[in-house]
Amino acid sequence: MSRNVISGSRKGFEYFGAHLRIVRKPPIIEQSMMKVRMLNMLHEYTISMQQSAIDEAIEKLNMHGYYNSYYDQPIEQYASDNGYTVEEIESGIVELKVIVEEDAVPVDTERERESIASILAVAKKDVRYQLLDTVEWQEPFPIIDLQNGWFIKPVQEEQTPSGRIIHFEPPRAFGSGLHGTTQDCLRLILGEEMSGMRVLDIGTGAGLLSIAAGLSGAAEIQAVDIEDVREEVLYNARLNGVESNVEVRCADALSPEFEIAGTFDWIFINIAANEIKQLSNFVHRHLVDGGRLILSGMVTWNYEDALNVYQEQGYQVKEIHQTDEWVTAYLIKNK
Repeated sequence: MSRNVISGSRKGFEYFGAHLRIVRKPPIIEQSMMKVRMLNMLHEYTISMQQSAIDEAIEKLNMHGYYNSYYDQPIEQYASDNGYTVEEIESGIVELKVIVEEDAVPVDTERERESIASILAVAKKDVRYQLLDTVEWQEPFPIIDLQNGWFIKPVQEEQTPSGRIIHFEPPRAFGSGLHGTTQDCLRLILGEEMSGMRVLDIGTGAGLLSIAAGLSGAAEIQAVDIEDVREEVLYNARLNGVESNVEVRCADALSPEFEIAGTFDWIFINIAANEIKQLSNFVHRHLVDGGRLILSGMVTWNYEDALNVYQEQGYQVKEIHQTDEWVTAYLIKNK
């Protein structure tokens, strides 16, 4: 496989091949999105520095009451046998951002510049300032038309589309709904009748597939993710009236120690081809005979190999969908 390198950073970058997140966020961004939307103004101060000095700089800022600081982790993405691989670039110059909230007391921008410069032992001229428009800063999340009568509607969007709606808080986890793999999975799920069924969603991310299963009638959904996404998944489930149907677990599904009780009528896996292959025996134990399986996150150059593992265990491929290079498959386990 050729190594086609794409340089990037956290801002504006999403990686969907192996459910990998590289994030450096301030608490205000990660923990209080609703609070950010209520603010009138945010003040941003930017300092260029060596990446090796970032952690110490953030620690100093925290000690002086500047808790909302972050930087964009430089990365490289390249095509690999498993789809795409992401590597952090550990050296070089990065931009440290310090966010100061506007409250009842107006912010003295020059005084803040002097303070930050003093804390970091840099010249005041090296602390660059800009006033952020909070709406633009959050990079608006669009209404997504799934082309099947369903729409994904972010909670802050005032416009209401004509159709059936999945209400959604734009996430900090994998599964924003913008990516083709998520949309292909959603179209499959929302076209099925799952009344009274039991569903397992591995790599749930922000919970969209679990929510779609609930909206399709599933009685119980087990949502599993390697990160702790319980709060946001249940929040999104609550927006759609299916919170009581969803249970969220933080676990590594690839770990030999991972186990879950019982069998399921449906299993969703939206990660990457190698992980999909590794999960085949687990899936076989936990999917009922005649059960349905959605596999996604594969790419055109590895999906056949991944599907062969399941076909050798007696699964039939019912549908294959492709968006760009990303492939989603719908399989049925033989009775």
